[in-house]
Amino acid sequence: MRDSCRRRIIAQIIGDADPQLCVAFFEPPVNLSQVLAELGTLPFLAPRRAVVVRNADDFVEQHREDLEKYLQKPSPTASLVLMVDKWSKVFRLSKLVAKIGEVCECSIGERENLVGRVNDLAKSRGKKIASPAAAALLENVGRDLAALDNEMEKLALYTGQRPSISIEDVQAVTTPGRQLSDWALQNAVTNSNARAALNALASSLRTRGDEFRVLGSLAAHIRRAIKGKNAALAGEDPAGVLPFNMPFQAKRDFLNLLNRRSLSKFNDDARRLIAGDLALKSGAKAPGALAELVVALCN
Repeated sequence: MRDSCRRRIIAQIIGDADPQLCVAFFEPPVNLSQVLAELGTLPFLAPRRAVVVRNADDFVEQHREDLEKYLQKPSPTASLVLMVDKWSKVFRLSKLVAKIGEVCECSIGERENLVGRVNDLAKSRGKKIASPAAAALLENVGRDLAALDNEMEKLALYTGQRPSISIEDVQAVTTPGRQLSDWALQNAVTNSNARAALNALASSLRTRGDEFRVLGSLAAHIRRAIKGKNAALAGEDPAGVLPFNMPFQAKRDFLNLLNRRSLSKFNDDARRLIAGDLALKSGAKAPGALAELVVALCN
């Protein structure tokens, strides 16, 4: 959720500009003079610059007075983004931020009802999800927003042209056993292991409709790879795109994949996925069409 807020704020600052040209990131220990120098640098091919300080709690504590002075006359061409774990509203700095900027709360309360967020995820894909289906999805996936987004992507592809997602759809796509088989297929593709990918595919195609669940799983994998690669190219941590429930070794292998594969290759994968989707919807036999797709993705 924090990464989602950061991406939204940066997009508001720089618009459609290239992040590599107009976004600067800092990790602790952070030098105040370097941050101020970045804020004073004119934007290049962008309306504004964004200067992001990650894990900024110590930075804020050490330079509170200097930051207060800066915010009284901030740069007209740059915005400062502070990512902190705690933010007290009683300090003058907090009041200045609230007056001229924005405070984005990224935590999820333990008792917060996430059904509304599930509805928003469905709506963003042009779908409606029934209340029992949303409850079942939360029960199967848990409170990890990245994992919920991942499973909603599968559900959107699984349901095709249907406008609504039912509890039967959720049970078909997101049961724990299904998720294990999805990880097996994604891991095989990640490691370019065509033999393992074909075996995982064969075990995943058990009942009618499984082909679209598998397609959704591959779509989630490719979309995650493109987001992760773009994050890495922008100087961000690509691990931020990974769902919480992703196995440790799978995370490690995925990050290695991002290091060795170019963005253009991932875009080629997306085009292969679209071709596979069209083939299935045009009447191609699922086992053959999907086998051809996963072998291509492993190359």
